[in-house]
Amino acid sequence: MKRTSVLLLCALTTFGAFAQKSVVDEVDNILDKMSPDYKSAAEKIVPALTNEETKADAKTWYLGGKANVGIYDQELVKLQLGQAADSVLMSNALLKGYEYLKAALPLDTVKQVDKKGNYKLNKDGSIKVKTKYSKDIVSMLVAHHNDFSIAGNLMYNKGNYKEAGQLWGVYVNLPYSGIEDRDKFAAPDTVLAEMAFFEGVALWQAEELKDAIDAFAMARKLGYQKKEAYDYALSCMANMQDTIGIVELAKEAYKVYGKEDSQYIKLIINDNINHNQYDEAQSLIASAIADNPSSADLYNLMGFIYEQKKDDENALINYRKATEFDPNYAPAQFNAGACIVRKAAALQEKINKLTGAEYQSARENELIPLYKEALPYIEKAYELDPTDSSAKRVLSNLYYQLGDEAKLNALEGR
Repeated sequence: MKRTSVLLLCALTTFGAFAQKSVVDEVDNILDKMSPDYKSAAEKIVPALTNEETKADAKTWYLGGKANVGIYDQELVKLQLGQAADSVLMSNALLKGYEYLKAALPLDTVKQVDKKGNYKLNKDGSIKVKTKYSKDIVSMLVAHHNDFSIAGNLMYNKGNYKEAGQLWGVYVNLPYSGIEDRDKFAAPDTVLAEMAFFEGVALWQAEELKDAIDAFAMARKLGYQKKEAYDYALSCMANMQDTIGIVELAKEAYKVYGKEDSQYIKLIINDNINHNQYDEAQSLIASAIADNPSSADLYNLMGFIYEQKKDDENALINYRKATEFDPNYAPAQFNAGACIVRKAAALQEKINKLTGAEYQSARENELIPLYKEALPYIEKAYELDPTDSSAKRVLSNLYYQLGDEAKLNALEGR
């Protein structure tokens, strides 16, 4: 029984391999007709793409690619004639055809033999090889280069953003893939660069963020230096929490758009702060202020750096400048007030050692003026952002210290 089972298994395996080879030959015959049935050929070849005996054969992938590209061509003719065409079918077929043809290329090597059946050798001793399908594959891809752009547009308009991005990606990268000389592709780098950007946008919409970042990088490499090529990539990196990538790209963007948009230098500065590199951050902020002398945000950042360096005097100077340039910038209003409150707290600790008239005099002449100085900043900060619990807490304490019971009750809702 065991012997019979093994023999039967071997027979079935051999038959399966033979059947798949027959399928490949059948598909070859279909595609060789005057009017090929491309859809039938594309369906029939699928099992052969995974069969152990046929999946390593360039012919299998070549025929699969040829069939799918044929489907695209047929549907495109319908589209051009104003007839009903399946834009999703044709676009997916072109993309699948490209993947199959790309898989065929590295498999398309035939070792050459002489009349005696021995391998022919190159001068370096390696075996001479020749290709059978590569020339046709390359010609097919070059001829359809612009079609990847067309198909990408069709898929994008259908809302199939991932597929649109993939098709545009083929359009962008094919001229640089090495399958043919760059000059065989008519599209100039400027067009490819813009398409790489659109590829990135499509992949961003499909939430394929890593691929989108690569596409935006390709766009910039090819010369697409518009600000959006940086900003979209930064958005993708932020969603991926790629802090290293964000800083590197911010440095790149700052060289081009630093004077126009301070967000890039702020990202770099924040990285310095996160790594306690306060001197470097301070130097960058000073440079940024030179380019944007009325930026409340930058002065607020400078104040923060001084604060980290335990220099509240200079911190307050910069916070105040920030409020002067933008009175409605809540963080600077709060920071200025909080800076004064800290000064008051230090003074309070000092005068607590006093007694009697000395204490009372110090409180009235030194401490209370500080609370009054801080009050308008904190009131403004709370007015601008009533959800800020820190501002509310500090404001409550100021009203208490100043003995303003009415405002304290109103603030606390009593």
